[in-house]
Amino acid sequence: MPKVKDEYLENKRSQILDAAFAVCKRKPAYDITMTDIVTETGMSQGGVYKYFNNIDLVLAALIDKANLQGNYIEQIDEIMKSGNSPDVILHNLFLISEQYFSRMLISYNKLLFELSTFFAYNPERRERINKNVTTSSTFGYLTQCASETIRTGTENGYFKPVMPIEDVMAFIIASFDGIIRDVTLSKCYLGKSMSQLGVDFNEKTLIHSLYISIMSLLEKNDEMR
Repeated sequence: MPKVKDEYLENKRSQILDAAFAVCKRKPAYDITMTDIVTETGMSQGGVYKYFNNIDLVLAALIDKANLQGNYIEQIDEIMKSGNSPDVILHNLFLISEQYFSRMLISYNKLLFELSTFFAYNPERRERINKNVTTSSTFGYLTQCASETIRTGTENGYFKPVMPIEDVMAFIIASFDGIIRDVTLSKCYLGKSMSQLGVDFNEKTLIHSLYISIMSLLEKNDEMR
């Protein structure tokens, strides 16, 4: 009996989160209300508040669902433990980022993009929401692993960077942020107007271009080839 009850409670919780996500597709994530979610579910107000008593808990749960898409953290761990050379590890990390971002574009990226912009101006609200987030950011973990690979590869002489490692990492982070921003804007908000300009922000092409740029900045040591 307890198992049936647990499944029932989890199904109800998922139903509410699916409704919240549906609302987020139509409205800015920072603008949705509990009333929106209650209306979307068709449940009573008490029925929804039994599982989530405020909108911040709903948003935290949606961020958790986004972070868990595709079990990418496990795939990243496998890449890091593979024993491959640093350049192969970096290549595979960038492939994972392409896959992850493409998947997120058709699911949670609009939500995460809107919340990141909102959080920049509302740090207190960010703290309230993030303290209830129980998962790690996939892109944050990717960046951490890429940094570790680059630093280790440089320390053991595999890479001979043409500029300080700190500058390389700043370039990676800024470039990733720009790709995420521009691809999300073009595909989630400005698709028609961007296509009329003949501009196509393709996430896989841009991320691959970033990988090529990074490898040029790192320069493999000829003696290690």
